[in-house]
Amino acid sequence: MLNEVADSSILAIEDFMMNVDAAALDRAVKMLADANSIHVVGYRQASWIAACLFDGLVQLGCRCHRIEEPANVAQRVVSALGADDLLLAVCLSDDDDSAVRVAKAAQAGQVPVLAFAHRADHPLAGASNLFVAMPASSESRFEPRAAHMMFAQALLLALEKRRAGHTAC
Repeated sequence: MLNEVADSSILAIEDFMMNVDAAALDRAVKMLADANSIHVVGYRQASWIAACLFDGLVQLGCRCHRIEEPANVAQRVVSALGADDLLLAVCLSDDDDSAVRVAKAAQAGQVPVLAFAHRADHPLAGASNLFVAMPASSESRFEPRAAHMMFAQALLLALEKRRAGHTAC
């Protein structure tokens, strides 16, 4: 079983590396670097990716808030944000629209939204200024999370390199 999970993770990472839009990743890093404050939301399976991103952003010295409130409360939270802030939304589920509702509330308030989800046709694509799909390997019975974690870490590393010499996000 361990080999099957490892093989699935390797395939997912290789697929992501071959198919990722490098220009979109550059734009994502720019959005993070230019934001006055970054508000990270991710529910259910995406909560640990959101936690990883939040922790990394805090370690980089960014003004950051982790949104853990239910979507109806989070919608009110993001409505108070400004156009110089950023909502970072992550979703890895097809049966929970919480992150989508929060992203739509942010967009309604002119708050930029950077979003990541597990498939290209996810509803977050239409509720964000920039969307990056992080699909799992189609050859696997499992949906490995290794590629998602690798993506989060790569994003943080790219932001750290971009910010070299700066004091805040």
